[in-house]
Formats: sequence, C-alpha cells, structure tokens
Amino acid sequence: MKRRDFLVAAALAPIAARAQGSFPSKPINWVVGFPPGGGADGVTRLVASKLSQNIGQPVIVENRPGASSSIAAQYVANAAPDGYTIMSVEQGSMVFNTALYSKLPYDPKDIAPVCDMIRAPVILAVNPNFPAKDLKSFVELIRKNPGKYNYGSPGRGLAHQLAMEAFKQRAKLDIVDVQYKGIAPVVQDVVAGQIPMGPIDTVVILPHLRAGKLRAIASFSDKRLAATPDVPAMGELGYEGLDIAPIVGVGAPAKTPREIIHRLNAEIVKAVHSPEVSAKLTGLGLEIIADTPEQFAAFLDNEAKKWLPLIRSLNIKLD
Repeated sequence: MKRRDFLVAAALAPIAARAQGSFPSKPINWVVGFPPGGGADGVTRLVASKLSQNIGQPVIVENRPGASSSIAAQYVANAAPDGYTIMSVEQGSMVFNTALYSKLPYDPKDIAPVCDMIRAPVILAVNPNFPAKDLKSFVELIRKNPGKYNYGSPGRGLAHQLAMEAFKQRAKLDIVDVQYKGIAPVVQDVVAGQIPMGPIDTVVILPHLRAGKLRAIASFSDKRLAATPDVPAMGELGYEGLDIAPIVGVGAPAKTPREIIHRLNAEIVKAVHSPEVSAKLTGLGLEIIADTPEQFAAFLDNEAKKWLPLIRSLNIKLD
C-alpha cells in the first residue's frame, strides 16, 4: 500500500469504527419474501418486535412476496450494505432457487448469512383411516400398490416436496405428487380424506395430531423431535439423511461490514432466546437454532450439496 493510501485508510478507520460502534442508530427494514400471515412472516414479526425493544430502534417488517422470495432477495441484494436492510431467508432464496429457476434476478452470494433462527420440522402424516399404522406397514402397503396412493405437496421445490421425493427414492415407492398452493389446503384435504397423506410441518400439524384428526407416521429427521417425542424419526427406522425442514434465517447485503453482521447476529440471537419469544416458538413446534453467521453459511453449503442434485434429477422447475 502506498504511504498516501495508508494515511487515508488510517484516518478513516476511527470514523468507520465509530459508525459501526453506534449501530444501529436508525430504523432497520426487515424484508420478508412472503405474504403477511404465513410462517416466515409470523416468526419474523415476533423476533422483530423483541429486537426493536432491545436495540431501542424501530424494526419495520416489509413484505415483498413473489417468485419464491426472489423479488425480496433481489431488493436486499441491491440494498446499501450498512445493516439497515435485512431479509428473512430460507433454503429457497439462498440455495434451491439456483436450480429451480433458469435465471435469477439476483445472486445468492450477494446475500450474506447472518443467523438461522428456527427450523420447522416436517412429519409424514396420514388420514386416521389410512390402513398403515407405522412406517414399516406404510412401506409394505405402498410397494404392493404402486401408483395407487397420492400425497399432497404444498408447492414444487419446497422442503416438504423434497423430503417426500427423497424418501420415495430411498424406499423405492411409487406415490403420486399432487400439487397444492400452500400447506393449509393439503392439511384440509388429508383431514377430510380427499387425499390420504402429506408431508406437514410441526407448526401446522400439532393441533390436528392432538385432536386425532391426523396420524403421524414418522418425522423427516434423524432423531426424534422434542415437539413430538412419541413420533419415530425416519433416521431411527433405517432412512438416515432425510433430515430436511423449512428454516427462517436472516441475511444482509453481502458487502455489509463483518462487525455489523456480527452485531446483528448477537442481537437477533438475544431476541430469539428471550423467554417470551423462545416459549412462543417452541410452543408452535419450532426448533430454535440461533447460530453464528459462519455456522449458518456452512449449513447452507451442506443443503446445496445434499438437495440440489435431487432437484436437478427430478427436473423441478418454477419458470
């Protein structure tokens, strides 16, 4: 570095440090790529409210739905990298969309991982009148009746569909995928017996399990879930590696200074772990993660290696 450039950098360093040290000094805009009222929106608003209390600044939740959160991701990727624009991210916006779309209006690398807040485990559920009572009898029944049974999927390229398709491949099952627009109509039709089964996340399924309106066959996890300790995990029944669940994490523009990324992480983790927020999240059957930026980045890399080949092999496209 030239002496002049060094002196300029040295002069600016205290200014940059003061700016980062005073972060946040104005409202934070927290973008959600889905409509109001959904799972990601609900988790975001719950955490954002506590975050605002803790940092003494407004945290404004802004919904920019559309194109599997690509619209929101493009907006945040192009935002000023100052920590005042962040985004709720999931596997779709950070990983799956690269295979689901021929061309994206943003590069996932332009969004820096900040924190993975929660995951919503998925359970294979059936109508109570379905003949199979456990995973072993389920597999035997489906193998004896290839193509006879359908399952409801809340959308192409979502974790729910990928979990079911991976299980079908592993167990060599022929079950027809019936596409719905969202998880609510899937649950409605499985409860009504219009369709026999579906992969349903815990935040939605728990009330129906307790009421006896649905029966759980197994969770798409390697270990039993804390929310459903009586439901066996796929992993313990011989189907390891099918551990997939929708997540709600946080991302920021990639060039955001690391000091601000880590400050955001610390404040979000603090909000998630606060007694009132954590109690509500776990009460919904969600698993709290609240990891570091580095851990979140490693998780996303692993998800890409694990699930992108399946998406491509099934030729799942959303454009």
